[in-house]
Amino acid sequence: MVEVPRPVRPEPVDVDTLLRTLAATGSEATRIIPPRADHAIPAGAKRTLYRIASGQVDAVLFPAAEGVAAWLAAVERLGMLEAIRGRTQAARLLLVTTDVAATTRLAESGLPAATSCGPTADDLARTALGPLARGVTERRTVIGRVAVRSGGALIDGGFVPLSRGAVGILEALLVADGRVLTRAEIGQVLPGGRRSARAVEVAVARLRESLGDADLVQTVVKRGYRLAVIDDE
Repeated sequence: MVEVPRPVRPEPVDVDTLLRTLAATGSEATRIIPPRADHAIPAGAKRTLYRIASGQVDAVLFPAAEGVAAWLAAVERLGMLEAIRGRTQAARLLLVTTDVAATTRLAESGLPAATSCGPTADDLARTALGPLARGVTERRTVIGRVAVRSGGALIDGGFVPLSRGAVGILEALLVADGRVLTRAEIGQVLPGGRRSARAVEVAVARLRESLGDADLVQTVVKRGYRLAVIDDE
């Protein structure tokens, strides 16, 4: 007879240690305590969850497995699950837990997640920061390797700060991977959503100006815009 021991749930990572570890790498970190289901969601937590859903956050780390269910419940109560699901599935938002069961729980909600490579705060931070340093989703383009971060773009490893609207446009074009996006589709990702064709044109012009290269975002006459990607094959 073979005995299979029950898996031992890892001890929660000390949050203060984790915050210090992240700060030492130059990362900006915000602590959020998900409310109980029978409590109102604090304004601060709402703002942070909105930032996660709207592309202003690169990763969410869960130092304790127990926090996953409460976080999911808060996201669902605010109607943000679909937006967050889209960001995780496009590899634009990393979710990292300390426990395989917690990772599975997120996956069951359509949220791909990673499990920390070890039990310490340093392990949890390293599991998240490694992919971010590489540029989670990147495309080879006419101006080099391009990846999107919450505050801008990585172009061949160099960081270019961008406005939230510009980040949203570039992310949408990056995920489209060369497919033409209509002005209406791009208007949906601008702050406020459903923006006019004129507003989209202005926003694209500002993105091009910020990037310093008009060739990256191409205009397709009477159709919309596309990213000038290069096939890796």
